[in-house]
Amino acid sequence: MSDRTAGRAERSIDRREMLGALGAGGAVVITGCLGDIGGGGNGSDGNGSGGGDGSNSLQFLTMGVGENIKQFFTENNKKFEEENDVSLEFTSVTWDNAQQTVNNRVDGDKAPDVGRWPARWIPQLVGKEALVPLDDMMGGDFGGKFYEGMAEGCKYEGSYYGAPWAASNKCFYYNKDVFESAGLDPENPSLDTWDDMLAAAQTVTEKTDTPALGLAGADAIETGSQYYHYHWSHGADLVDDDGKPVVNSDAGVEALTFFSDLHLEHGVTQSSPLSSTRQDIRQLFEGGDLGMVIAHVYTGINIDDSDTDFGYGIVQVPKGPTGRFSLNTIDAVSVFAQTEVEDAAKDLLRFYFDEDRHFQYAKNKGFMPTIEAVGERDYFQDSKNWAPYIEAGQYARARPKLTNFNEFNSRVVQAIQEALGDQKSPQKALDDAQSDLEELTG
Repeated sequence: MSDRTAGRAERSIDRREMLGALGAGGAVVITGCLGDIGGGGNGSDGNGSGGGDGSNSLQFLTMGVGENIKQFFTENNKKFEEENDVSLEFTSVTWDNAQQTVNNRVDGDKAPDVGRWPARWIPQLVGKEALVPLDDMMGGDFGGKFYEGMAEGCKYEGSYYGAPWAASNKCFYYNKDVFESAGLDPENPSLDTWDDMLAAAQTVTEKTDTPALGLAGADAIETGSQYYHYHWSHGADLVDDDGKPVVNSDAGVEALTFFSDLHLEHGVTQSSPLSSTRQDIRQLFEGGDLGMVIAHVYTGINIDDSDTDFGYGIVQVPKGPTGRFSLNTIDAVSVFAQTEVEDAAKDLLRFYFDEDRHFQYAKNKGFMPTIEAVGERDYFQDSKNWAPYIEAGQYARARPKLTNFNEFNSRVVQAIQEALGDQKSPQKALDDAQSDLEELTG
């Protein structure tokens, strides 16, 4: 055994030991046969292993693999191994310890070759020079398969650091029974704009005892997620092209004024927005006790699977003066800079983004497809639940990629709460937030 080969074998043992330790903390190795002495694989990158010297192994770290998708990975991982003569070590960790696991492995020089996680973590990992830019793939036919907004969600500082693995976005639900009781047409709800939504909410409030509109205002990260639809659609942004905060623009003040007035001036929301999370208002709607709410596809699926008996409709999130947006949350799959098998890692991405394979994943997992041709299939287009979300893909917009986005978002949520609680005017709340965010982002 050469020194180089011996070094690789030692590294593989380290990885196995480390994965064993991870298993005690929530990791599950679904399949893998690290250390295969095969050879002749077609994943060689001339950068180390992958050549037929017995060290052709590849680590794929993901998270949240449940029973509904385990068989999919078991079968396809095996197929990838056979087609590429590579040993694939597939590990799933729980979401609770996922970010810490990734950071620990990167910091300990034990990063996987390929990993799948929320795209919002990309800036932090790029800051550690932990990811391989995928511009060569994403700029060609491979990248052209994806919905543009979803692909852009994997871009940071001009380069792609992942391919969009899965996505969820938002649409607008309304309760058909409540609309009918209010004298509104449940089959033609006229909810194209925020003003349309307000008019319908005022009618529901006047004619029924059901709260018309769910508004999230609790001290939770998702409060920002619900509000940003209003902010962006009024022409406001959170940061400029240089990543500097711009939350207190005139358009931003207009958006927050409209948002807070829904509760303070018009009284069309549930009674306690400041103590309501996104989950609270979703569950209120799913129980038939709310007129309208912004929510993802699972709301309709949950209603269909429950004993609740009421009609619901799904339309696009209302548009504002400058457009319409659907907040897109993206999971990316990336190649780590520590890999010694970069070509094989990229082969794994091409394998899992095969159109038929991606369709099976999206269908079985219940995620939005990220490949446009998959979204155009009858399974999604003909579904009353899925079709509006596929359409919303064209309005997809992700949160800005900031290394400290959680802190940034928390400060914006504070401003939302200050306006919604009538503690500060929207202008004052956003001016104060802007000042703090300028200091935060330095």
